[in-house]
Amino acid sequence: MKRSLCNLLVVLLCINLMSSTAFAFETNEERIDYSDGSFAIITTETSYIRSTINRSKIYNYYNSSQEKCFSYILSASFTYNGTTSCADSCYADMDIYRKGWDVDSHDEYTSGNTAYGEAVFSGPGGASRTVSLTLTCDKNGNVT
Repeated sequence: MKRSLCNLLVVLLCINLMSSTAFAFETNEERIDYSDGSFAIITTETSYIRSTINRSKIYNYYNSSQEKCFSYILSASFTYNGTTSCADSCYADMDIYRKGWDVDSHDEYTSGNTAYGEAVFSGPGGASRTVSLTLTCDKNGNVT
């Protein structure tokens, strides 16, 4: 009886290991410098779970004094199967870090295999920044 129970547990453990989700996480970063001395750091984070990809693009804006002013985060979920891909959903988060900055407008949507996000931020002294981010997934799960 004990041997049968032990064998059953081993079989269940093997099935669980074979059916567990494959998971991976990666990140990369790029910098945009503006003529007034301000800059933005755009960080892309990706997590993979089998044929679903969740990706976020984070736009962090810094003034010329290197103070973080605001961030805009576009997140999207994609599915792919080697033949086609689809942007299933997207949403945005926004954070204000410096007094005087505010979100004037924002819009996020998906179309086909692409997620789109755009926001307009206004700041002190009439400063304005428009942020436009896209995330596109190809049939093999490569998101750019």
